[in-house]
Amino acid sequence: MWISRVSAILGISAILLNPFFGGTGLAADANSGTAAETAINPPADAALSPNGLRAVWPKEDGAGFWSAERSTADGQWMRLLEIRVRGVIRNLVFSPDGNKVAFENLRGGYSTQEPDFWGPSRAYNWAFIAVYDLADARISYLNPSVAQDSDPHWSDNETLSYTRRFEGAPDVAMVGRVSEHTAAAGGKLPKNKALLESILGAPLLYQPARAGDGHSVAFIARAGRVRSLYFARLGEPARSLLQYRDDDGQTLTQLALSRDGSLIAYVRGGEPNGKGEIPNPRSLATPPKREIWLLNTMSPSAPRLIGTGWDPQFSPDDSRLVWLTERGVATAQLVIREGHVADVGSATFLFAGPVRALRFAPDGQRLAYERSGFIEVYDLSTRAGWAVQKPVDATDADPAFSPDGRSIALRRDVGSQHHFETGFSGEFVSQSPWAIVVVNAATHEARQIWRADAGMGSAYYPLDQDPTDSGNRGDELLWSDDEQIAFVWERDGWRHLYAVRLAGGPARLLTPGDGEVEQAAVSYDHRRVLYSTNIGDLERRHLAAVAFQDGTPTPLTADANSQWAPTPVAEGGVAFIDAGWATPPAVMWQNAQRKMSALSGPVPKSFPSAQMIRPQAVTFTAQDGKTAYGQLFVPVKPNGCGVVFVHGGIKRQMLLGFHYMDAYSNLFELNQYFAIRGCVVLSVEYRSSIMRGYAFRNASGWGTGGASEYLDVLAGAKYLQSRRDLRVHRLGIYGLSWGGYLTAQALARNSDVFAVGFDMAGVHDFPGDSFKYSPAAFAKDWRSPVYFAAADDDRNVDFNQTIDLVKALREKPESVKMTIKVLPDEVHDLSLTFDDLVDVYWEGSEFMLSAIAPLH
Repeated sequence: MWISRVSAILGISAILLNPFFGGTGLAADANSGTAAETAINPPADAALSPNGLRAVWPKEDGAGFWSAERSTADGQWMRLLEIRVRGVIRNLVFSPDGNKVAFENLRGGYSTQEPDFWGPSRAYNWAFIAVYDLADARISYLNPSVAQDSDPHWSDNETLSYTRRFEGAPDVAMVGRVSEHTAAAGGKLPKNKALLESILGAPLLYQPARAGDGHSVAFIARAGRVRSLYFARLGEPARSLLQYRDDDGQTLTQLALSRDGSLIAYVRGGEPNGKGEIPNPRSLATPPKREIWLLNTMSPSAPRLIGTGWDPQFSPDDSRLVWLTERGVATAQLVIREGHVADVGSATFLFAGPVRALRFAPDGQRLAYERSGFIEVYDLSTRAGWAVQKPVDATDADPAFSPDGRSIALRRDVGSQHHFETGFSGEFVSQSPWAIVVVNAATHEARQIWRADAGMGSAYYPLDQDPTDSGNRGDELLWSDDEQIAFVWERDGWRHLYAVRLAGGPARLLTPGDGEVEQAAVSYDHRRVLYSTNIGDLERRHLAAVAFQDGTPTPLTADANSQWAPTPVAEGGVAFIDAGWATPPAVMWQNAQRKMSALSGPVPKSFPSAQMIRPQAVTFTAQDGKTAYGQLFVPVKPNGCGVVFVHGGIKRQMLLGFHYMDAYSNLFELNQYFAIRGCVVLSVEYRSSIMRGYAFRNASGWGTGGASEYLDVLAGAKYLQSRRDLRVHRLGIYGLSWGGYLTAQALARNSDVFAVGFDMAGVHDFPGDSFKYSPAAFAKDWRSPVYFAAADDDRNVDFNQTIDLVKALREKPESVKMTIKVLPDEVHDLSLTFDDLVDVYWEGSEFMLSAIAPLH
């Protein structure tokens, strides 16, 4: 069915809705404003507008409210609308003019991350005062904090009074103006905020996706408030097919192209949290969904909505599209017109149940996937499936079909294995080393062809097959066309590529040298592996290729820039992303003769490339004699202030330039901003970071095992102070996530060294016996001012972590100057919307500079 819809986002007038999967059709859209005009009876305790023409009351589950209208004060109630809100609402109150509704929005307990890796010792409750504007259907919040706000009362149509309660402290009377929290983006910015916005507005580019025939690619870009989808035939400039301009925080991910490149499928909307909620940083009254859209590349047209779901994939023979839904795996036949894929037919279910790592066989007639620790195979022609047999205590993962489709390789773990870690718990080894198993797709017979040695490398350390967080994860096991399998193994203390033959035998080292392979893909002809690595240049990433047969690496790129996201294309070529320290990321294409051409568009004219500072690689010595590393930004005109930056991750490495992950590119840009403002900046590569080998990544006593990585952070501060040429007089520190944790460690342990901090989404309170190593354990010694920023829909670090530390600092006899910025409905990186990113970075940097560069 077709409906018309005005769309400022896309500039299109019609979108095809397929109601096959629940929530995509009009009937399921309670907020569309198309509710039937039937009689409604609001409950007796509903709140009435001053003119008596509107009533509002909470939903039964508290997750929003109902709104009804009538034309006269004594008329029949009609037109029921549902307004959905995260958490629970109560105490609805109309403004005097009846155009707004204020209410308490209770949130609390453990946050929505899943699983809870580092929950604090207890869960807290928090609550906001929210305002719903009936004219623009927008929800805003009054000065949200880590407190419990309640009892809203209107003083006039713009002003609210309410009560703020911090646990263990007297209530505080608060007053706020709605207009201060609903101002639209735009208008004249302060000079330095405009500078920061121009830096942060540099393009962010995500892993290119390749068509099956190897002759076209597509990629997603984000520049400032605009998210775009680009398409390119090799040898031609990319063209923008689609732009979302309203900065509503809905991500574009998981690109897939039909074999001939005529159709692109993509996902709009992020992953759900533990409560099933899709990220909604604009607090839209109609919560977004994670949806699959389809776009024709051969003719201008509007995208079409296929349904709710994720992970769309075209079959290699262009006969069908498959994707995942909450109910199971779905498929639709592809329609061919004039030799090209032109449409998608009706959708049907293949089978129910949660699966991951869905992979097509080369002939497009079978699917392999992971489910409940098994590898299963589903035959699309017979609609029957089977599972690979395995020992009871084994877990199988990472299925990969051979090029001829006759075999499936998989990785097998036996017994207890290492999972996500928050600290040192001993050597990263396994009592039962991981193995590679190959399955005959016809007979279903499985045999082990290789097993890791005991000791170092016995626990699997995977590739980063989605470095840009594009949602498309490549294979861990890589097949050649002559029955060899390449994989990564940490046997020699570095994450290197090895190869083993299908017949079995010893593994052959393909990528020797100090440094690691981070991402890898098989060339289009299945004869080589193309990979990104820091071998030979530990501070950057470059591309190289190695043949399965002779195992001699050949560099593909080598300069002062970094390159990542190798995407093999036809005729011996490769598409990839290239970036420097003053040149933002760009998608490039290199042919077999190494001739390069740009696929992505030019950098915005507003980007201040001439003001960017070239970082230098430096080393320094920690208190315990260990070597630490960093990137040093020395401003043209130092003004005496210094900034220590600590990345998050935990397992991350910053580069001497823009980063492949968008959050770390943003943080690199903030480092540049501090340097342009006159501060010397040191980005510290502390122990437990990646790409410097096994020993550095598994440093004794890091994190919950002893916080030894803080020794490197403190050493970085002392290094800056010891450099007389830098003339650093006052130091600040900042970071996000694990970087927020290290910022809090610095302020709690060494307020004598760090004069101020900017802590974003930090980890503050280790559980159990590890508490003694956490920042909260040293809160009594904290004196320096701090700017906290946190999102209450954080799926990585429990929002309670920030509440916990704020509470500890408020209970100190000596007060600590704190500014607390809470972003309702934002997620961990605080950047789903560009406005959120700019506001947080601007306010946090101004807070820092006011303490370390008073004349800024």
